[in-house]
Amino acid sequence: MKALGKGSIASFLAAGLHVARVVIFIAFFGLAIASIVLPFLPLLADLATRSDQLNFEGDAVFEVSDIIEVLYYFVTFGVLLYIVNRLLEILRTLRFGSPFVKENAVRFQRVGFALLFGEIAKIVFAVLSMASDADIDLDIELFNWIGIAAVFVLAEVFHEGAKMKEEQDLTV
Repeated sequence: MKALGKGSIASFLAAGLHVARVVIFIAFFGLAIASIVLPFLPLLADLATRSDQLNFEGDAVFEVSDIIEVLYYFVTFGVLLYIVNRLLEILRTLRFGSPFVKENAVRFQRVGFALLFGEIAKIVFAVLSMASDADIDLDIELFNWIGIAAVFVLAEVFHEGAKMKEEQDLTV
């Protein structure tokens, strides 16, 4: 199997990322709706119990911890969606045979910043969860931070590769 062009590994990865993007977008959209509706759910449940037509028997009390958890997953899936979209843009250039372009260096840099934002957001939400008893663990993993550094290194490699390609195109 070839690495570049149609029918390549990049094309196969792009197909998988397209499927992942749809799944992540559905989850992201659902979490967006939940983050808007969840704070108003107790009010809606209270209105429903006052109506003679509805018999609502259940515990509709939502705490701040529930809202924090929904927002945490909303941010997580937002970062995932952003990263998948940038990776698809990078793979598009790889499939067409010209991966060393300035835009890919910028895309890798943006992926690095998105990963960094995701890790910082995870820490912020974990601290908020300690104050509100939300179920978010503070997992600071060295591999994540090394991965973020590796993405920034790849961004620089692609930046230098794009410069070298431009110089080579000018000399030919």
